[in-house]
Amino acid sequence: MAENLYQDYCSAQNWEVLPGASETLSRCRQRGFRMGVVSNFDNRLEKILSRCDLRHHFEFVLTSEAAGFAKPDRKIFEEALRLGGVPPGQAAHVGDDYTRDYRAARAVGMHSFLLRAAGQGEEPVVPPEHVLPTLSHLLALIEKG
Repeated sequence: MAENLYQDYCSAQNWEVLPGASETLSRCRQRGFRMGVVSNFDNRLEKILSRCDLRHHFEFVLTSEAAGFAKPDRKIFEEALRLGGVPPGQAAHVGDDYTRDYRAARAVGMHSFLLRAAGQGEEPVVPPEHVLPTLSHLLALIEKG
């Protein structure tokens, strides 16, 4: 039963793609952004992203299992920067965890944004322009800059 549950976790019906995610990712790629996934997950993530029709947006998928380090360890972000071939100042990370995503990416010199839906709680040290109520808000920030 445990093996079945483990395998079933890869099924697309067990995951919800954020509203606007595909459009946002497509438009970022059209603008020439190189994108990757950095996740505290295991090797099933590739399959999950494929089954949710998202994998094709990303040049690489880096899991904590593959990297040997988990967020917020700076080594996983450094490996992502190496895989992406960009210096920290030219990279941005979007995540929903204040410590593991927002602060950890900033600690290595990356830009970072906190995906935080209204009413989900506020982090007092996060400037409002770094908070994304939805993933689609990222496009408005990119198009401003």
